[in-house]
Amino acid sequence: MSVLVARLAASAAPAAVSAIFMYHHVSPTVAAGPYARDLTVTPQEFRAQLVWLREHDCRVVAVDTLYRDVQRGMAARCEVALTFDDGYADVSSFALPILRDFDEAGTCYIATGLVGAAGHVSLAQLRSLHSAGMEIGAHTVHHVDLTKLTRAQAAGEIEASARSLNEWLGMRVTSFAYPSGRFDAPVVASVRAAGFDNAVTTQPGDVRMASGRYELPRFRIERGKGLHLMAAVLGRHDGVSAPAGLVHVARERIAGNAPAMAEDVAVALLARSFPEQILKVHLLESPPATVAGIVLSGVKFHRAVSRQQFEADVSDMVELAFDAAPQIDEVDVWATQPVAVRSGATVSGDYAVPTQRTVFSAAVLRAQWAGLKDQGALGTTYWDPGFLR
Repeated sequence: MSVLVARLAASAAPAAVSAIFMYHHVSPTVAAGPYARDLTVTPQEFRAQLVWLREHDCRVVAVDTLYRDVQRGMAARCEVALTFDDGYADVSSFALPILRDFDEAGTCYIATGLVGAAGHVSLAQLRSLHSAGMEIGAHTVHHVDLTKLTRAQAAGEIEASARSLNEWLGMRVTSFAYPSGRFDAPVVASVRAAGFDNAVTTQPGDVRMASGRYELPRFRIERGKGLHLMAAVLGRHDGVSAPAGLVHVARERIAGNAPAMAEDVAVALLARSFPEQILKVHLLESPPATVAGIVLSGVKFHRAVSRQQFEADVSDMVELAFDAAPQIDEVDVWATQPVAVRSGATVSGDYAVPTQRTVFSAAVLRAQWAGLKDQGALGTTYWDPGFLR
């Protein structure tokens, strides 16, 4: 828990939090594809997350409602929207019955050209979702990257998806989701011109009064990580904090000029019990950029790891850092090993000899992270030839 959160928890006025969470599949089975497992939450996980929200007095609403409540200063102390992208059939088969058990509803973003296709909702299922109280939003016709189309093509995808949903459901859809979170100024202008009231991205962060109407942030829910993410994001509203021992360890391992933010990142990382030993979390705020640096031991591990697991763990660390502090623009991760130094050598000051060498490094920009994750990549990395051979 950061210094700021600690002060809030000790006061009589806990922090209010409003957030949108993004799902794709809710299913006991995993579809084919390289990213399907991460994007498939089991029904048991989904039910546990709804239990957590209820136990923590979190109000579940549609995206439209959440945005209006925040803008009017009328949001509950914990207010969330649960969104489901692409219009997969399992949302109707598995997510909806669980939502009904809790008397809750979510927001479904539908790629209209996929309605009736294998694995996606039929028109009858779409109408049933709407009748059951689910908010329906548009997600283009063909789920394409709008930034790679001409202005006219992008406008056509946006307007046609809204038109189909309006005709099928007898209502005006008011919320839009950018496919794969890809948008730019011309795309935003087209969404606005199409008459949508708001649009959601895939960039993590709380929804606040200052949030752009057509650039609302969302937190991505992935398999096995949802409860931790919800606790990290929403625990602030009622003073829920990490164990004192974990906070103490985190505070011993932070550096830089933004200690509260560094503490949030360190707690999120240490709570996961990675096999890699986390030596230090640096946080540097130097406008216009905020950079987090995560230093790992290249020698000591809590248990054996393969190169593949190491790379997957680093990817998770990057994700956790971005989720823990939405202000962060870049996350750098590197692993070091000690270098033998001759007796009497100068190890500090201008003439110091190296005492550590870097055996791995990766630098990830938030603006590129969604695309890199879709490719299962970390971007540019350095590996020492002898490290994790």
